[in-house]
Amino acid sequence: MDDKARVAELLGRRPQGRYEVVVRDADGDPVVLRNAPLLDDGTPMPTRYWLISPAENRRIGRLEADGGVDAAEAAVDPIELAAAHDRYAAERDRELPADHTGPRPSGGVGGTRTGVKCLHAHWAWYLAGGDDPIGRWIAEHVDERPAQAPAPVLTIEPERLQVTLPSGATAGVPWGPANLTAAWLAKHDPPWAADLTNALGTITDHLDDVEREHPEWAQLTQVTIGGPAATALARLEVGHEHPEGSVEFTRQAAEEVFRLVATERAADRAANPGLPSHHVDTIVATCVIVVAVMRHRDLPAVTLLAGEAE
Repeated sequence: MDDKARVAELLGRRPQGRYEVVVRDADGDPVVLRNAPLLDDGTPMPTRYWLISPAENRRIGRLEADGGVDAAEAAVDPIELAAAHDRYAAERDRELPADHTGPRPSGGVGGTRTGVKCLHAHWAWYLAGGDDPIGRWIAEHVDERPAQAPAPVLTIEPERLQVTLPSGATAGVPWGPANLTAAWLAKHDPPWAADLTNALGTITDHLDDVEREHPEWAQLTQVTIGGPAATALARLEVGHEHPEGSVEFTRQAAEEVFRLVATERAADRAANPGLPSHHVDTIVATCVIVVAVMRHRDLPAVTLLAGEAE
């Protein structure tokens, strides 16, 4: 199989911009792509190095699920990390056409300006020879602990959020991405601020009901979120369609992704790497649900279960 066909198979679709395979495994299979800074239609592509190997994505997903994002950021000198972001951005931006006047990619590794957004982009850059302190930290810790995915606590269904508490008690919120979109988020493209506020308030009100009926909800400090919508959000976060295992989704990342998708037109959201086409219209509602949960419980992170059936 040639590279174009294999890369399309690994991503689940054809790439939308120029790229080259810069890292391969022992069998010659693509592991890391180096992307052009602009997609074919001129859309900025901030992620210069893209991890597409299912095996490597599993390894990094396990490390993230074990708190790797926060641990790596705490372990690395912030000045050294900021310098790495600058190097990454400078390399990418040097490849922009000299006469380019349109939108430009922004941020450093994984499109973030500060801190650590996810470990996948750092690992891709490190494997490709990047001088990345987070990559070096990953190399020291990636296989330290076995994979261990916790049982789901919240399951996002199309028209319902199913809550399963540690005691075994269950509660239902009668809103999921499908009916939340239809009720509040389908009238305007992109949604208006009032639409988003109403959608967030709807979920929050029902979470207040869950807490009144089940006081143990107020004690939760770790939450796992499953279901196809959670898988779609995990794919959007890591930038490809095969984030097998679990993905740690920090509060900062959740708020950033929410702001991104909530201010894009649906046609622009469709260009986001990893986002399945049938979740383009409902991903804003999925973000509303996840952000509402994190704000309600003041959670620093949640775990998204990836790879669940669509």
